[in-house]
Amino acid sequence: MRSIGLLLIAILLLSLYPANGEFVNAKIVNIKAVAVKTGEKPEGAVINITVIVTPGTGKVFVSTIPYTEIDMQGSAQLAALTACDLLGVDFTKHDFFYEIRADAPIVGGPSAGAVMTIATIAALKNLTLRKDVFMTGMIYPDGFIGPVGGIPYKLEAAAKAGAKIFLIPKGQRVVYVQERVEKKEGPFLIITTKVVPVDVVEMGKKLGVKVIEVSTIDQALWYYTGYTIKTPKPKINLSKYSDLLKTLAINMKKRTMNLLKEVEQFTEPHRAIQLIKEGDEYFDKGYYYTATCKYFQAAIELRYLYYRNKINDYNDLSKEFDNVSKEIDEMTDYLKSLRKLGIESFQIVGAAEERIAWAENYLYNAKTCGDFDTALNYLALAKERIESAQVWLSLLKTIKEDIPINEKELKKRAEFYFREAESLIVYARSIGGYPNLISKAEETVDLARRQFDMGFYAGSAITCIDAITKASLSIEFIGVTEDMLKDKLESAKKSAMTSIAEAEKIVTPILPIAYYEFAETQKDVAIAISYYKLAERLAKLIVVVAKAYPEKELVKLESPPITPESEEVSYHHLHRISNIEIPGFCTVLAITALAVAFYLRRR
Repeated sequence: MRSIGLLLIAILLLSLYPANGEFVNAKIVNIKAVAVKTGEKPEGAVINITVIVTPGTGKVFVSTIPYTEIDMQGSAQLAALTACDLLGVDFTKHDFFYEIRADAPIVGGPSAGAVMTIATIAALKNLTLRKDVFMTGMIYPDGFIGPVGGIPYKLEAAAKAGAKIFLIPKGQRVVYVQERVEKKEGPFLIITTKVVPVDVVEMGKKLGVKVIEVSTIDQALWYYTGYTIKTPKPKINLSKYSDLLKTLAINMKKRTMNLLKEVEQFTEPHRAIQLIKEGDEYFDKGYYYTATCKYFQAAIELRYLYYRNKINDYNDLSKEFDNVSKEIDEMTDYLKSLRKLGIESFQIVGAAEERIAWAENYLYNAKTCGDFDTALNYLALAKERIESAQVWLSLLKTIKEDIPINEKELKKRAEFYFREAESLIVYARSIGGYPNLISKAEETVDLARRQFDMGFYAGSAITCIDAITKASLSIEFIGVTEDMLKDKLESAKKSAMTSIAEAEKIVTPILPIAYYEFAETQKDVAIAISYYKLAERLAKLIVVVAKAYPEKELVKLESPPITPESEEVSYHHLHRISNIEIPGFCTVLAITALAVAFYLRRR
């Protein structure tokens, strides 16, 4: 099957390749990467990568000789997307061709992702790359460089190929490798392995190569070109959006308090009252969307208690199934009638469409779970999702002017993000991303598919962005350390702020602002990162829908954007590092707490 797939790709590439042997308006960049050869003995190998960028429609084609595993395909897809994202370039206006050639079979792995991203940026910006700089590192969707395996073997290969500078992921100066030990006992040869630390900076000195740790693509770009990407330093003022977010909170609390009065007639809802109190505290501090979320959680709790008191048997349950189903149908018909969306109403209607799709999903779970109490829980979620959709739709009346969006363009955009989400999920699974996050991303993609089939293109696009964020985080949390997590938090906040500031030049980005504010109130770093990421991606989606692309400028610097770390490494430090290098595979550290924390249900 794989050989057939490769043959089809080759045929497709040939069909796209012009008869005269040249791409039209092509930008071509060649770069060298390093990998580990397949086989019993670990050995580094040099890979030749050619990147060709042409005008197109957002397609990525990969040719590998010899054949490598699927994660090379995913690395190329992610490299193209990340390069465009970092530069502020519209991905859908280009096609990307990656030719990877190696002299020997190599271990499939994502370690060429960062190199391909550098080459793609160079092609898009017509930059010249230094030939004596080599790099290894996985690429994260946010432009950070992640850990890889086999660094000592790759360093040796780079040195033989003329490297003077070798860039490695931050935190991987000291790595552990397995050494083969042979011991003869009588007529027997006893073969064992032992794990030993390797300081690749010291190893590089012996080979005549300066090894430097980098954490981002922007840092690596300087060593290759002398340029960095100019990042604006905009600031957003949450108070500008207070009235809109305050309206959400007030409307949600009003519905919740009405439900509280009914429930208090037969029980004391302690947890719901506590949630309302917490919501009031956030409201008083001006965190209106976080307050809305607390009121929403209280409403779910109250609705469940209400159902427990009012629904006594299967007949009652069946009637409520019908009632909720009818409400979903009515809301669906209403949303379908809102065909002429604009860049302002797009995000509000999309938020409502997403919530109705969740309501439909919860109702289905209620009908099929086979347990009475569980059904009441799902039914409460379904009912309150309908209510939250209505709360979002209440903001439509605040729109004074709206620039129309072509429905066909919106449908095309939703299809594109759907493909991107599916591709990223496949890539994340192939390189060992966190399974729970990947499963959640798959569930979210399924929801996006149902919305698309219903004609909810705004909601489908927004839900796909959610899935992309989850899949991206499943990759970004691979091998993350506490320090890296803090860096990611600051970077995510800054990127979200930048994207929102760009979006608000053309629209009121109420949905991204809501998630940004929610991130601001989170004590758990992983949850805060996830919402900053979601805010950033949704802001960019709005800019894309509005067809406004603020392309980034490049700045030439005379000195490195980072200061190389001290050349001294203590023995104690060697033993504190726990990652063990297995050639060709990423180091995966246990951060179960982060994955669990992320799974607090999205408000």
